[in-house]
Amino acid sequence: MAAFVPPVSPRPAPPRGPYGVVRPRLHRGHFAFLRAVAQGLSPRAMWDRYLADAGAFDDGPRVHRMTGWIRAELGAAATRGGDFARARLLRLDLAPPAASSLPTLADFVRVEGLEAFSEAEQMSAYETTFGPALTRERRRTALLHRQLDAIHTLEAQVAQPVALADGCEAWLADTVAGRLRRAGLLTLGDLVTRIRARGPAWWRPLRGIGVRKAQAIVAFLRVHAGTLGEVPDRDTGTETAGTVALPVMDTCNPCRACTPLERFVPPAALDGSAGVYRCPRAQCRLAADNDREAILAWLASKGEGPDGAINATQRAYRKEAERCLLWAVLARRRALSSLTIEDAVAYRDFLLAPPPDWCSAHTQPRWSARWRPLAGPLSAASCAYALGVLGNLFAFLGAQGYLSGNPWRAVRAPRTLTPGLDPGRGFTADQWRFLVRALAALPPTSANQRLQFALLMLYDTGLRLSELVAATADDLRQEGPSSQGAGVGLEGWWLHVVGKGGRLREVPLPADLVHQLVDYLVARGLPGDPRQAGGAALLGAATDRAARTPWARPRPTDPAAPIAASTFHRQIKAFFRQCAETLATTDPPAARCLLRASTHWLRHTHASHALAAGVPVQIVQQNLGHRSLATTTLYVRTEAAARQAAMAQFWATRPA
Repeated sequence: MAAFVPPVSPRPAPPRGPYGVVRPRLHRGHFAFLRAVAQGLSPRAMWDRYLADAGAFDDGPRVHRMTGWIRAELGAAATRGGDFARARLLRLDLAPPAASSLPTLADFVRVEGLEAFSEAEQMSAYETTFGPALTRERRRTALLHRQLDAIHTLEAQVAQPVALADGCEAWLADTVAGRLRRAGLLTLGDLVTRIRARGPAWWRPLRGIGVRKAQAIVAFLRVHAGTLGEVPDRDTGTETAGTVALPVMDTCNPCRACTPLERFVPPAALDGSAGVYRCPRAQCRLAADNDREAILAWLASKGEGPDGAINATQRAYRKEAERCLLWAVLARRRALSSLTIEDAVAYRDFLLAPPPDWCSAHTQPRWSARWRPLAGPLSAASCAYALGVLGNLFAFLGAQGYLSGNPWRAVRAPRTLTPGLDPGRGFTADQWRFLVRALAALPPTSANQRLQFALLMLYDTGLRLSELVAATADDLRQEGPSSQGAGVGLEGWWLHVVGKGGRLREVPLPADLVHQLVDYLVARGLPGDPRQAGGAALLGAATDRAARTPWARPRPTDPAAPIAASTFHRQIKAFFRQCAETLATTDPPAARCLLRASTHWLRHTHASHALAAGVPVQIVQQNLGHRSLATTTLYVRTEAAARQAAMAQFWATRPA
């Protein structure tokens, strides 16, 4: 199936420099100008400071055209990287209004006569009076901070510093660069040297370069004097007296913070093209020339998700490979293909106790400048998983003739007291009954109806979250007499699932769950018979008008469109938090359990409850899609109450 390419809105035409001299290309001045304007600074002052090479300032079309072009270029860069949310964020104009509708607190206190009240009481009255406006302003400010983070991140990725070694054609229009090239001026360094040597009349012998083009060229060079060096104060022989010298744009050194794999470009000496343990090129069956390309080839071999999207396995594996590559290059100063056994041991210790500057909160998106590869020290089990993934990576590269060895085979994983799966991450029978009652009490909205169906679906089938959100009505199959009739029979329904590792399986569905699915499809405006719903997703996006806000991400109007796994995960977590708040006073241990719970707990709960009810372990294994029966038997455990009752009977009969 071809990858889905979202429609691209028309991008504004690129602004040309004065007299068609400067090539439309993003440099750091564009980023500085956009950041300043977004924060409400004077466009005129910022234009003179950062974009003097773009021609004279005007208060109307030129500024709007420039900001629109910069936003479009940044949005296109984000779209190329697959980050459509950041592309939408960058297109928002979040500059503060010229005249604020909110008075200052001091003016409000004076007008309302609240001088005798405490500051807390004054603030309370202020928020009561201007509550909606304050809420809008806080939301605008929060979005602005996210937008500034995105601009800062893309600056390191997109903005190119102007350098003396750059060819003139990189920054100047083709016609101008061609005329300079015919005069022997191939680079900006050649141009700066000529201006310094010949003075104000440097342009006179050059054919096709007049006074106006010369002025524009010198204005461009002086704006970038931070990297090109100073040029004479009098840029042409026709400059009038009293002309104010243009300010020099402030330049900053590129940030060397960690960046995600899709944007990380190691130095040439550390990119692995000459790794110590690289095999000869003739023996390698990969087209990769460096370690980053080899990692991408390994990830691609793990298969694709729907519409070419990265699947859950690829996302988890990418995280581990990304961490190791960043650590090898930035901390160890080695290429990934040059790591030794000693390096592998040091990396294991690094994961167990990473420095603070390598860690950030889980909530930081990948495009944020505050993103880091870790959220804190890994547990012993997580560290063992990371080493296993890296062992898989190096084994793949070895099998393809890219590397000559696998150092991770010699590294002992840290010990953990809980081997394999942790079946304790599930709900007891009493906790599940409480959740079912809480589900039934939710208000009647489309989002809640989806939650009521999905939680029961996860519990009854043991599906993974990724498997459920990928399921469509086409994946359903009915067996038995009802499958041939005109009506919708509720017996004998199966769900076709593509699980982890691309393994196929079929999972049976209970009749009452199919009945609930029928009601849910009808509520979304789809046919009640799942056999007629086509490729409609079993879990659709909510369409409640109350849930829509001007600043929220646009929601699909197609009732058959699926919901994103991350969106549904957040809804379930919010439901668990709500239930935890209800139990906080009456049952604190259960409340703490619910706060830690996630969607995967329902898979564990399904397995434990099914085995406790007497379902044969082989059937549970088939439903869960486990490769090994040993994995399924980890869920075999007896309810605490039953264990206590059995042991009480033993204790009652023990000898005196």
